[in-house]
Amino acid sequence: MGVTVRHDAEVSGQRLPVRLFLTVRSVRTVLAVTVLSGALAAWFGLVETPIPTAVSDGRATVPVWRMLTMGVAVLPVLALHSPLANLELVATRRFRAMQRLYLAGLGAGSAVIFLGSCAVVLRPEILGIMARSWIAWFGLALAGGAFLGWRLAWVLPSTVAIVLSYWGYAENQQYRWWEFSARPADDLPSLLLSVTLLATGLIAYAATPWRRRRWTSWRRWSKTRTPDAGSAIR
Repeated sequence: MGVTVRHDAEVSGQRLPVRLFLTVRSVRTVLAVTVLSGALAAWFGLVETPIPTAVSDGRATVPVWRMLTMGVAVLPVLALHSPLANLELVATRRFRAMQRLYLAGLGAGSAVIFLGSCAVVLRPEILGIMARSWIAWFGLALAGGAFLGWRLAWVLPSTVAIVLSYWGYAENQQYRWWEFSARPADDLPSLLLSVTLLATGLIAYAATPWRRRRWTSWRRWSKTRTPDAGSAIR
């Protein structure tokens, strides 16, 4: 009986950090908003909204699904914010492992729910564009959140969205090569750009404050250990 009690206590002690981690984060809210966004994109995603652009006629249209895709991609990163953000700056490796698992699970789950809901109505070509732009928005949100704070992870994607909507539209109903949220699904430059943005976001996420300090210290140490050219000649 004593072994059973001890085992239950160990299991409870292992689950407690996970419960605390999830308690201060709005997982249910993110999933609920994702389901709602998927329903809106499925039924109203093809509705086009006029926006100002830099082209000669000065106006273009943006389908609703493009804006909803950005919102769904940013939500999992926004959910990393918690009331204990100051304490989490000095987090342990175990916390970072839980955070990575949480981000990967919530991000992948949100993408599957959103794209699955849209697949009921929207064409496969549009789903391909949505999936490609999702990874780009997700990477931008990670990069913005890593440097501005998770609560402000929406700032960088929103800024890029404004740039894309205003300058990304070219003449003759075409989009510029870097407009990853609107180019055809089989467009290779847009795919490479989206993958690059995702990789940039992951690198920014991995560059925690203590890792940046370690890298800075290592660079300073390597410079002190490397003799200059003049002393090497002498």
